[in-house]
Amino acid sequence: MPQTLSKSRFIQGLGCPKKLVYGADKSYLNRSDEDSFLASLAQGGFQVGEFAKAHFPGGVDVQTVEQHEALAMTNELLERETVVIFEAAVQFENCFIRVDVLEKKGDRLVIHEVKAKSYDPADENFFIGKRGGLNSGMRPYLYDVAFQKHVVRSAFPDANVTANLMLVNKAAVCSADGLHQRYQIVKENGRSSAALVGELPDGVLEDKLLVSIPADQECDLIYELTEHGERFQGTFKALVQYLSGVCAGIKNPKVALKKDCASCEFKSPAPSGWHECLKSAGIIDPQPGSLIFDLWNYRKKDDLIDQGQLKLAQLNEEDIGGLGEITKGPGLEARQRQWLQIQKVKEGDTSAWVNEPGWQQEMSEWEFPLHFIDFETTRVALPFFEGQGPYQSVAFQFSHHTLDAAGQIAHADQFLLASAEQHPNIEFVRELRNAIGGDQGTIFMYSVHENTTLRDVYYEIKADPAQAPDAEDLLTFLKSVVQPAKDSVEKWSPTRPMVDLLELVKKHLYLPATNGSNSLKAVLPAILNESEFLKSRYSEPVYGKGQEIPSLNIDAKIWIEFDEQDQVKNPYQSLPGLTDGLTENEKEQLAGIESIRDGGAALTAYGRLMFEALPKAHRDSIERGLKEYCELDTLAMVFLYQGVVDLIGR
Repeated sequence: MPQTLSKSRFIQGLGCPKKLVYGADKSYLNRSDEDSFLASLAQGGFQVGEFAKAHFPGGVDVQTVEQHEALAMTNELLERETVVIFEAAVQFENCFIRVDVLEKKGDRLVIHEVKAKSYDPADENFFIGKRGGLNSGMRPYLYDVAFQKHVVRSAFPDANVTANLMLVNKAAVCSADGLHQRYQIVKENGRSSAALVGELPDGVLEDKLLVSIPADQECDLIYELTEHGERFQGTFKALVQYLSGVCAGIKNPKVALKKDCASCEFKSPAPSGWHECLKSAGIIDPQPGSLIFDLWNYRKKDDLIDQGQLKLAQLNEEDIGGLGEITKGPGLEARQRQWLQIQKVKEGDTSAWVNEPGWQQEMSEWEFPLHFIDFETTRVALPFFEGQGPYQSVAFQFSHHTLDAAGQIAHADQFLLASAEQHPNIEFVRELRNAIGGDQGTIFMYSVHENTTLRDVYYEIKADPAQAPDAEDLLTFLKSVVQPAKDSVEKWSPTRPMVDLLELVKKHLYLPATNGSNSLKAVLPAILNESEFLKSRYSEPVYGKGQEIPSLNIDAKIWIEFDEQDQVKNPYQSLPGLTDGLTENEKEQLAGIESIRDGGAALTAYGRLMFEALPKAHRDSIERGLKEYCELDTLAMVFLYQGVVDLIGR
């Protein structure tokens, strides 16, 4: 169906105009609809948008979603000499936008595009880099506001139009508790938004958590460009006309495959836009993990794609570069791992590559009991607590499994604090110290997230030791396990540094079933399918409350279940839904977080606990889901350890 060119469609089409075709056809699933909704919930995007309105007293909100009605209301308001309009509707030809904040001051029209994006006022090159081009991280935001300015200026040619980006001030500090929680999520007519409950805390606007930054210079730079990304050459005006024509159904863009196609929102089970684009390039029903898009950590994919080398089986050693012989011992370098992945595809080899000597050397340095930890943290735009800055880390949950020298496993400890009255970071570290600080056993994480989180809390405590009576003990504990940043002024050497299993997997293990991914959620089902020990051990309900392997949350559980292809199912898919046992009305209240099976859903769930007055049944359901999800994260690390031990024959 023909569509108008909106702000979001403009940015989507700038990345790939073919997405506008798929977006207009409801038979193609768009994965980003749910992902962007959850991201906005988790990071506080809805709250930022509503908080911005408080900076413009007396503004009028155009709330209707009907285009003609919104245009009529906006035009009527613009007849005033001065006015502030929220969600102002402006149309020029086939372009239709809703401006977050539009100020009219005589013949001046001022655009304020609100984004939950952090801004560093100390960075002189935040918008434009040292070489004069747009900073890549700000490029979509600047194109967004440039498009709006173009439409407003075209619709009102006699007006003096200026444009601003209203961003979250990274240097600000919130002077009040509960700012984030003052904006509660409401759902009306199928649309989610934030609504202010009560009054804003005194002085919070003076904290300047949001700042409006002029972007006219950047808009002018964009208007002067004759190349806009990798898929369009020409003037900005021609770009707008082209994308507008695609939305109207009078332009049919050609497919231009690039490496960013790997993350396409229309990549889903067929029929999908992803499969249609591959078909246009002669690729029909590819096997999972067989394409150049799947090659791990390879930065020159576009060069190979431009040469028509889309299948991994087409590649040779020369395409990857100087490799060196792949031998067991020191571990794989990046290019060697890439070539190993290609070799497995070329040969149809689905067996694991295991660096037995490398694992043996690593394990010889580990000390029992082994500790496996995983954290859930969040960073929101509008702070939960007084004294916090935007996007400051909040560590609200951890899970902890142990494995002793005799092979006994236990879900030993957990922590979850989701209270609007208490900042959890200090108690989080205190409970973690109690959990893992009683011995010298080796501590495992998967990726550096845990180290980064604890390092942030270290500096938080050090900046204000009065907030904890045991501050010195906590700082000593943190320095014993945390690696300082490479560019840190303060240096120390932890006596018990955490071991990153992700880095060990990259060096010493390749499982073809992961299709090049090193995510724990991909590695877990792959190692379960590869290890006969794991399949035998966990095909019985040995794990759970009161079982041989005790759990703090999960009832007796059989983790090994097979699908129609006789492959072990991903255990994350077996976690129960949050709405199990709830009434239909109660289920509606949990819309958007029906289950917690990934980190994004966990952040969303925590936010829901923090800023909504939930009935006890809802709160209990969310807390149960968070605990079970985090527990599986550390249990997955135990499975990985046991699987590797099995594969190296120990």
